[in-house]
Amino acid sequence: MSSHTGHALILKKNGEVLGTGGNIYGPLSHHGYGDKAISWGKIFEGASRIASGSSHSVAIRQDGSLWSWGRNIGLEPKLIFEKAEAVAASSSSTIALSEGALWQWDRGKIPIRVIACE
Repeated sequence: MSSHTGHALILKKNGEVLGTGGNIYGPLSHHGYGDKAISWGKIFEGASRIASGSSHSVAIRQDGSLWSWGRNIGLEPKLIFEKAEAVAASSSSTIALSEGALWQWDRGKIPIRVIACE
């Protein structure tokens, strides 16, 4: 489970990501958009890891690809990296470990390599 300011995500064993709560900026994709989702709804499939920021969400798929959606990104999940090992989200930014490097970016911006971790 992952939650932030007004929404929450849960990752089921089968890879489905469910969400509920505030969705004015789209962190729950199309589930309850523009209002508060009052029930849990499926918003993503095939995930192995999830994280939530205040108005965006991120997920790593079982194939290692990293996806994000929400404020400044859009309702449809957007591919960020082909390979990612870990991800975390804050109020307006995201960090991820991808191919031996730590990357950071603000919602909707291009990831910047911060440091090599090898």
